[in-house]
Amino acid sequence: MRKSIVVPLLAAMCCIASAADLTKPLTVPSADKKSSITLQLAEAWKTSPSKDAGITIDLPRSGVNVQIWALSQASVDEAAKQVAELIKGQVSNFKVTETKPINVAAAPGKQITGTGEEADDGDPASADVYLFTVEGKVYMICAHGEGDSSVRSRATLAPVLASVKKVEP
Repeated sequence: MRKSIVVPLLAAMCCIASAADLTKPLTVPSADKKSSITLQLAEAWKTSPSKDAGITIDLPRSGVNVQIWALSQASVDEAAKQVAELIKGQVSNFKVTETKPINVAAAPGKQITGTGEEADDGDPASADVYLFTVEGKVYMICAHGEGDSSVRSRATLAPVLASVKKVEP
């Protein structure tokens, strides 16, 4: 009897893993609308415009919220200085705990990690903010949620960051 349960369970797990590998593109225009980037999202993820001119990416059953914005700041360093203000609609009272260099689309960027409160209900929250440039335009991805959910989302977001590229005309 156990064999009859194990085989379907393993088959279902394989199907779920295969479905997670399917991707779809998301195009994000720069703040000045003169260029765009594209990144690959898991097929099951949904996107919608956010109220603050960004795009919300819904990762079902993850406990993490993700937004991406095209910024008007001139550089990653300038945006990094303003990160608490930039994400206050998602995480209020954001305090940086770590800043690490990253590379996105073969250009240097920054991963800024910190804590604060969820802007909607004041619960303790964590956030990972990824700042990067493509062709001189600055973009920001913010993964945030209760507790350490942003930390748990890092492995999920790594392929998304690796997929970022300039949209060719």
